[in-house]
Amino acid sequence: MSQQRTPLDLHALWVGHWPKPGVSMPGIARGTGMALDTCQRSLYATTDHALAQALAPLAPAVHRAADAYGFLLEVAAGLLSAIPGETNVFGQFKRAWHAAGREASPHTLATLAPLIAQVVCDTRSLRHDWLQGIGGASYGSLARRLLAPAAGERVLIVGAGDLARSLLPFFRGSTLGVWNRHLPGPVFAAAAQVFAPADAALAASAADCVIMTTPADAAHDRQWGHWLSASPARVVLHLGRRRHDPPAWQAGPRILDLDDVFELRQSQDNVRSIGIKRARLACREIAAARAALPDPAALRRAAG
Repeated sequence: MSQQRTPLDLHALWVGHWPKPGVSMPGIARGTGMALDTCQRSLYATTDHALAQALAPLAPAVHRAADAYGFLLEVAAGLLSAIPGETNVFGQFKRAWHAAGREASPHTLATLAPLIAQVVCDTRSLRHDWLQGIGGASYGSLARRLLAPAAGERVLIVGAGDLARSLLPFFRGSTLGVWNRHLPGPVFAAAAQVFAPADAALAASAADCVIMTTPADAAHDRQWGHWLSASPARVVLHLGRRRHDPPAWQAGPRILDLDDVFELRQSQDNVRSIGIKRARLACREIAAARAALPDPAALRRAAG
């Protein structure tokens, strides 16, 4: 895979990594870098040397220069996700930089912005070259396989965050409903019915399959268990729960959780595994190639 050699000051890149569950990422002044928070990890990317020195003792893991660039590539490409190769985190990565870029200092825009732009470009190339068509690479595709809704069956999505948004294209053949604590954004207008926040019980009563994208919460889950016990729903996929969590409810529809999603992912064929291994190797190769370029700051000093 050929990569265009764009001059980048890769040597200044620093990434702190806070895996979950673990130590929470501390609050950091806006404008100094990019924060990304996913269900698997929190990270902070910066080119501010003083900030990096201050944060280093607080981060369980630290990546610098080529190692940092390769790490960002693996994260953005979904290669470090619980479902390797999933596509949702790439959207989160781009939105995180979009938010950070609006408040970025001149120094951050001059030094970090070109690096993040190149990560986005390289991630697209990685996905095209190694991860295209591998199948099962998103929560949406796995959720559809687990629930196997019949044509026209009523599917309710609970929640309206990034994960809920990513599910929409996979259930176009179903009658789709959405409920959230607050009215969801216009992207959910494609659903057949968007329920008002006060109509959660009505939403439950109108569902054959339910996908909960909300975090595990005992009180919230008990309330939904009560509503669903009186509904025709045959199955619930709770994407915020693990099998070792206390039961969400004692009676009602069958409940699937993240472990069911992960087990289905593990059953994918060898073609997918080979693509992911090659993509991970490509991340290191790309980072090494970009690190081999001369340090632009050193070149400027030498010229001056």
